[in-house]
Amino acid sequence: MLIRPTTVADLPELFRLRAQTRENALGPEYLATLGITPATAAASLVNGDTRGWLCEVDGRIVGFASGDRTSGEMLVLAVLPDFEGRGIGRRLLNEVVAWLQVCDCPRIWLTANPDPSGRAYGFYRRCGWAPTGEASGNDEVLAYGVRQPRNAV
Repeated sequence: MLIRPTTVADLPELFRLRAQTRENALGPEYLATLGITPATAAASLVNGDTRGWLCEVDGRIVGFASGDRTSGEMLVLAVLPDFEGRGIGRRLLNEVVAWLQVCDCPRIWLTANPDPSGRAYGFYRRCGWAPTGEASGNDEVLAYGVRQPRNAV
């Protein structure tokens, strides 16, 4: 298992992988409606606003994550279904969080499905993320390193 920084050359494969996740799979066509394309991702990567890491197993990209230093947002974490449960997601998440911390982001945050039966719900909470009470569309906003009151749901 190799964790390494994402390069522009990796982007086409990352867009293919993003469409193959078990939950919240988003294809290139849908991402384009949000303004997220290989070209916009490359420009942001080159100018340093975003940075990402990926995981390779036997030369195959099996997961990736990226964040945006201008907003403090954890943009994406995606792992192929056959590679879930191996610690890949946590390692990738930790890389992005560490970078955002070095960038002195005042708040490190992400959006995720609020459904407790979804994988993201428990995963992010176990990794130190807490709900902020904010919403973004149908997703909840979680912040990293925010203490959750003991009686919080």
